[in-house]
Amino acid sequence: MNASIRPSGGAVTQFPMMPEKITLGADAKFMTYSIISLGDVKIPRGQGIKEISWSGIFPGKARKNYPFVSSWVDPNTLIKRMEQYRDNGTICKLLVTGTCINYSVYISSFKGKYSGGLGDFYYDIKFIIAREIKIYTTKELKIGTSSKTQRPASKKSNKKSTTGSKTTTYTIKSGDTLSRIAQKKLGKASRYPEIYKLNKSKIEAAAKKHGRKSSNNGHWIYPGTKLTIPKRWFLDKCK
Repeated sequence: MNASIRPSGGAVTQFPMMPEKITLGADAKFMTYSIISLGDVKIPRGQGIKEISWSGIFPGKARKNYPFVSSWVDPNTLIKRMEQYRDNGTICKLLVTGTCINYSVYISSFKGKYSGGLGDFYYDIKFIIAREIKIYTTKELKIGTSSKTQRPASKKSNKKSTTGSKTTTYTIKSGDTLSRIAQKKLGKASRYPEIYKLNKSKIEAAAKKHGRKSSNNGHWIYPGTKLTIPKRWFLDKCK
């Protein structure tokens, strides 16, 4: 069994000593939802980042000819190489013969220490499996570069605009009453007080002109008086 790592387009580096054990795994990803009747519920949402890790030794020069050491390289050279791959975010091909490990990886963690009198470097290394992500340009996706966003033509609304005038006019005719006008113009006879309130000065002036002290709150109205009527939509929306 051998373990090796090779950066894209680069040379293969073989680990001089195999670790006692290699850890490989990933956690499932879950989203948590709060449901009143059930409490918190976790729903699977794919796989988390897959990791490979081990603890090993870069043997010092004094052990370069030991039978369990293959392809010896000076520990300082290996340390600089691993740190370079880690710090530059280099994608490497990691291969461990005799196992299923044959992945493109990043080195996410590399640290260790010299120990003993033989120049050995004891290290811990962790890899994460690289996932290829394709970034497309707007040209590849055929997305227009115009800064203007086309908006769909708005459909003509059947509703009257709320920004327009909120009133209309009506000239009193013979036989009219405010309640009759309210029924005709506003849809409800009971809304005649709104018309009276809006036209109080005109209605009272017409009553006095015809010899009355008052209109008795709109009871007496006279043909020819021009009234201001609230538009029906404006008042109906408050029903």
